[in-house]
Amino acid sequence: MGLPRPGLWLKRLWVLVQVTVEVAMGKVLMTLFPDRIKKNILAMGQKTGMTRNPQFSHDNWIPTFFSTQYFWFILKVRWQRLEDTAELGGLAPDCSVVCLSGQKCTIWDFMQDGWAFKNNMDIRQHRNLQDRMRAAHLLLTKTPQCPVVVDTMQNQSSQLYAALPERLYVLQEGRILYKVVTWVQGGH
Repeated sequence: MGLPRPGLWLKRLWVLVQVTVEVAMGKVLMTLFPDRIKKNILAMGQKTGMTRNPQFSHDNWIPTFFSTQYFWFILKVRWQRLEDTAELGGLAPDCSVVCLSGQKCTIWDFMQDGWAFKNNMDIRQHRNLQDRMRAAHLLLTKTPQCPVVVDTMQNQSSQLYAALPERLYVLQEGRILYKVVTWVQGGH
């Protein structure tokens, strides 16, 4: 992937400042007005679907908001979004991925209609391709109605599609027809 573009460093610095201020303000507000902040976070969870999963209790995840881990995760997500090269209407990046059989293929090999994720899964950070394969096999136990592939350890797919924590695209004939805008970016 090479070194980042020169303007990217300035954008990353600006995002660092933004995330620092947002997390600090959130921490202060959560300390001063815990009930109101909890209500706002739950309302946001309704929009994103976080609160619809009965196995995902808000008592487990609300206290993690505005923590140090939260700060680093949001910073990582926002920095990765700066490198998103997949543009609506543009040519869809065709990245290398690995099938669970170990066969190397590309994203375009799996373009098809009619699938959607119903629930999310919590999977730890992968240290090697075998970790990713194990996580994908865990996902297969939920019988998704789509092909399951894993990104290579070079993370080309994640970088080109800015797929952290998750991202949904609709591709047709190698072009991006639809790109989800996350709530962090002001989307729904």
